[in-house]
Amino acid sequence: MTAALWSQWKSDRAAATEHAAHEARILASEVDDHISALQNLLSVLVQAVSYDPADRSANDALLRKVKRELSGFDSHIFLLDTDGNNIGTSASSDNRPPNARDRTYFREAMADHLPAVGDPILVRSGRWVVNVARPVKDETGKIRAVLTVGPVLDHFQDTLRLHGLPANTAISIINTRGYVIAANGGDWIGRRRADWGQLPGRIAAKEGSDTSRWSHRDNLERVNGFALARRVPWMVTVGVPTDIAYGALANRLKWGALMCGGTLAIAFAIAWLLSGRIVRPLRRLGMDAAVLAGGDFSHRTTVRTRDEVGTLASNFNQMAAALERRRQKVRTARGEMRQAKDTLATVIDTSHVAIVCCEPDQSIVLWSRGAERMFGYGGGEALGRQRMLVPPEGMAEAQALFQRAYGGETIRDLHVKRRRKDGALLDVRLAAAPMHNPDGTVRSVAFAYEDITDRKAAEEQLRRLAHYDQLTGLPNRALLQHELGRLLAKDGGKTPTSVVLFDLDEFKDVNDTLGHSTGDQLLIEVGRRLMGVAEERSLVGLASRLGGDEFVVILPNCGDPRCIREIVDLMLKRLNEPFVINDQVVHLGASAGIAIAPQDGADVEELIANADLALYQAKSAGGRNLRFFMPVLRAQAQARRSLGLELRRAFTNNEFEIHFQPQIRLSDNAVVGAEALLRWRHPQRGVLGPGAFIDTLAESAIASGVGRWIIRTACEQSAAWRGMGLPLARMGVNLFPSQAYNEALYQDVMEALRDFALPADALELEITENIALNPEDSAVLQRLHDKGVKLAFDDFGTGYASLSHLTRLPLSRIKIDRSFVGKITHDAHDAAIVRSLIAMAHNLDIGVIAEGVETRQQADFLLNENCEEAQGFLYAKPLPAAKFETYLRTQRLALQFADGLEPSGDDPVPFERRGTKSPGRRRARRA
Repeated sequence: MTAALWSQWKSDRAAATEHAAHEARILASEVDDHISALQNLLSVLVQAVSYDPADRSANDALLRKVKRELSGFDSHIFLLDTDGNNIGTSASSDNRPPNARDRTYFREAMADHLPAVGDPILVRSGRWVVNVARPVKDETGKIRAVLTVGPVLDHFQDTLRLHGLPANTAISIINTRGYVIAANGGDWIGRRRADWGQLPGRIAAKEGSDTSRWSHRDNLERVNGFALARRVPWMVTVGVPTDIAYGALANRLKWGALMCGGTLAIAFAIAWLLSGRIVRPLRRLGMDAAVLAGGDFSHRTTVRTRDEVGTLASNFNQMAAALERRRQKVRTARGEMRQAKDTLATVIDTSHVAIVCCEPDQSIVLWSRGAERMFGYGGGEALGRQRMLVPPEGMAEAQALFQRAYGGETIRDLHVKRRRKDGALLDVRLAAAPMHNPDGTVRSVAFAYEDITDRKAAEEQLRRLAHYDQLTGLPNRALLQHELGRLLAKDGGKTPTSVVLFDLDEFKDVNDTLGHSTGDQLLIEVGRRLMGVAEERSLVGLASRLGGDEFVVILPNCGDPRCIREIVDLMLKRLNEPFVINDQVVHLGASAGIAIAPQDGADVEELIANADLALYQAKSAGGRNLRFFMPVLRAQAQARRSLGLELRRAFTNNEFEIHFQPQIRLSDNAVVGAEALLRWRHPQRGVLGPGAFIDTLAESAIASGVGRWIIRTACEQSAAWRGMGLPLARMGVNLFPSQAYNEALYQDVMEALRDFALPADALELEITENIALNPEDSAVLQRLHDKGVKLAFDDFGTGYASLSHLTRLPLSRIKIDRSFVGKITHDAHDAAIVRSLIAMAHNLDIGVIAEGVETRQQADFLLNENCEEAQGFLYAKPLPAAKFETYLRTQRLALQFADGLEPSGDDPVPFERRGTKSPGRRRARRA
């Protein structure tokens, strides 16, 4: 009997420890089920969320929708950027989580350690949660965000209460750092138990059993079963009190000792008892177990005894109840999983993104509505097929991509080509991620496709807008600089490269006379002709439009000036040939400036600037020709800049002054006007004429200010002479090009006339031919003419002005240039030109004044041709105001003597011959 009891003791002990270990393994398996469900949820969600912080609102909407659809899913879902900041949440907008950079789960996810599970955290609602995270990666495998699900730990508590274990059974789930995830009895969740010395040994063993006292609870000794969950580093421990585990054995030892002193007579009673009270209940329990094994988990045994059989019956009923609860829990879990899958299916089908899942053999097993809309295949056509979306040229790439994803890599933002059912190719942005089984193995690969065909087309359009001229289709300045920089950097800058800068002559006149649409067509044809020459000469050149009427041609690997001259001469020749635009024949010319790298410049800006200097030289020489850059041009440009700075200083220091040259009426030699001419009293070089500085001054920023000062000074002096009794019919003032069509000119002139009390016809504004050729807006000059201010055309006949310019502007006088007047007495050709100009002006009812008259023969010729007025050295050089005043008084006396009058006492210059008349007056009277 003792041997039987000993055998029973060992059997009961082994059964108790095995039962505890079995319960621990079951509980660990349930933990794995929970974690697996969460990881599958994360695997799907990482394909739908965006790691771009700008998409936070879209992420919020998606995560909240998923949370709403998962009824009973008492968890939060967060999306965090790589700095731990929230960029998506299922919670309300005013309840965003704090920065998670120092959280355990975030650090593990950023280190790509899976599964990434954190320690318990007490959230604002007062409930404990544990975060399960998964990294979100781009197509290169770089982690761009972290997606986190935080279930409430009450779920694990509910799981513990499902087991019908004996009273005082202690259950706990602890992570490897000692934090309590779940425990029955006591408020232990979230606390760290550093005094549990058995934890390291249990983690090392992974599963097993032992006996220990749970001093932190009730100091009871328990038989413990423990098991380490597979998907998460959590240790599950089930401890049954030893007095319960071995209680039946202790009873048997006690009664066995008493029975040893009994008699054989009692043996018959015991046999009867065993037959009636043990064997029959055991048989009944056997039948009840068969019913339970048949699937009826609601069945309970009716055996009620007070011995071991009764305890066994009670345990049987507890086990049946536990199994029933387990089945109900499984059904609930399956329902929740089904609901989660339905929710995800709804999210996927309503998304514009196409979701496709493939088996290991790449056959399609999931085909979303978005895929149907995007690729044109119905679900029945797509399921089971392999690589039907991949064009032939992309097969190798698609195979490598699938292998990467099936190997566990998450791929994001990969741009590829995919084929529709109708054969059209789409530009798509692809993401791919593996789908895992509960044991961690990959079962399939999920692909997400976003159609970016329209976006690609828009990007290409933007690229063309950014790098190509919209009118001519030629590369613009940005692309030119990029390509030229690439050529200059080739071979360390040793390879020669030539830059030719073209500027069209007379293009502005085409725009003004034929309209801007004709001008645009002309620019397009210019670009074609330049490229046509490059193609004829088999040049790999690049023609570009810088803007306006400026073009650039790059000639790579070309540094021989003779070859370059031949090519550019041909281009200029083609541009000089007539253009036919909208049935209009248009004649055009061009000038070119050439710079050659590396000798003329090592970088883009320097080379183009030097070509521009050469172009400036070509245009200064009359246009329609070419010039190569020479270092002296840079020196001249620097000199112009220095002169410009010096002119600013001169204007500030009042170094400018006005000289006056008289304008004479040829019929009687009377002074009828004066021209105000600018002079510069230089502190070192003395008085400088306009030829030394006027061109630079006209192009400077102070031109308008100097022009305003000239007008006011001339008007002030004219008013002063009128006050002295020395009236002038008019005062001529030259305008700078920047003044001529500026609205401020009207205000400046009217203020000067008002301030010095002059009539409007006392002022005559003179414009040059370069101003007349560009009448962008003659309204200002017309308004001044309407007020009575006169307008004269200076240096007429020396350029390209035509009769149309004489009728387009409100002119009162033309001034014949000195270059014609100087040769009228010995050059029949120039004499004919002057005669024609005078006749033309009179036919248009415009007055004429000749400039540069230096001899009496020239004056007589002009008088005989009915030219009204003249100015030049024959009469006087430009004089300072004081000397001009003396000249006026002298001329006044001369006229008085010519008319036989006595000079007044105020006249400072007497004449030697009184009463003589000038030859001019005699001729006038004879006429």
